[in-house]
Amino acid sequence: MIRLGCTRRLPRKGYYVKDAGGKDFDGWCWPGSSSYLDMVNPEIRSWWGDKFSYENYVGSTPSLYIWNDMNEPSVFNGPEVSMPRDALHLGGIEHRELHNSYGYYFHMATSNGLLKRGGGNDRPFVLSRAFFPGSQRYGPVWTGDNTADWDHLRVSVPMILTLGLTGISFSGADVGGYFGNPGPELLVRWYQLGAFYPFFRGHAHQDTKRREPWLFGEKNTRLIREAIRVRYMLLPYFYTLFREANTTGLPVMRPLWMEFPSDEATFSNDEAFMIGSSLLVQGIYTEGKKYASVYLPGKELWYDIRNWRRIQGR
Repeated sequence: MIRLGCTRRLPRKGYYVKDAGGKDFDGWCWPGSSSYLDMVNPEIRSWWGDKFSYENYVGSTPSLYIWNDMNEPSVFNGPEVSMPRDALHLGGIEHRELHNSYGYYFHMATSNGLLKRGGGNDRPFVLSRAFFPGSQRYGPVWTGDNTADWDHLRVSVPMILTLGLTGISFSGADVGGYFGNPGPELLVRWYQLGAFYPFFRGHAHQDTKRREPWLFGEKNTRLIREAIRVRYMLLPYFYTLFREANTTGLPVMRPLWMEFPSDEATFSNDEAFMIGSSLLVQGIYTEGKKYASVYLPGKELWYDIRNWRRIQGR
C-alpha cells in the first residue's frame, strides 16, 4: 500500500489550490514544501486517477493499493495545522466553504483511478485519513493518531461504533497506538480487541520502537498469534457482514442496543460490541486485569468461541 497525500514537483497545469493572492498555495507537510491539488475540480480528479494506470505508475501491480494520508488537508505550518480558510478552489470558492469535503474528493479521485486501472473489474482499497458523508463508497478510514495508552484502547470502541452508525462501517484504530511505545500487556490486549475491528492493522510513528509481535517474548507472541488466527478464521463472516453493510447500511461493528433494543442495560454499554448479529466482543481495558465481567443480553444461549462452552444469557 502506497501512502499519498500532499504533493510536490508536479507539472505546472494550474491544478493547485491557490492562495488568497491567486498564486499556488505552498505549505509544509511530510514531503517538505508542498502544493495541494484542487480535488474539487473534476478535471483534476480525472488527471489524478490516470496516474495510477500501469503505464503511468511504473512498477505498480494489481495488488498495489493506496493510502490517502494527510488529506484533510494537513499543513504543518498553516493555521490550525491546515489550509488557510481564504485559500481558493475552483470557481473562486474559499477553502472555508468546503474544508470538510476536500478529503472526500481526494478519496473519490483515488478510488476511481484504481477502478479505471482495473477496467472496472477490481475492488480498490483506498485508505483515507479524511472523510465526509459518502466516503464509505470509496474505502476505509481510521480513527487517526492515537497513543499507546489504555484509555486510547478503550475509547477506540465508541469511536468505531459511532462511525459505523453514521454509515462509515469500514474503520478501525491503530493497534498498539500510533504515538508512544506499548508494553507487552497493552499490545496483547490491543491485538485481542483490534482483531474484531472492521479495519484491522498495526501502525506506529517512525520514532517509536519496533513492535513486531515476535519481539515481546514467546508467551506474548503466542497470544497475539492466536488473536490474528481468530481474525482469519472469521474472515468469511466479516465478508458476509461487509456485503450486508453494502446493501442495507447496517454497520459491521454494532452497539449492543442495536441487536437488543428492548434491553435498557445495553443502552450505556460502550465497552462491549457486536460483530454482526451473532458475535459479542468484550475487551479488557485495565492494566493488570485478568478477567472482565461480560453482560450477555437476551435469553438465548451464548457460546465462548475460545472453548465453545455454552453460557446462558440473562
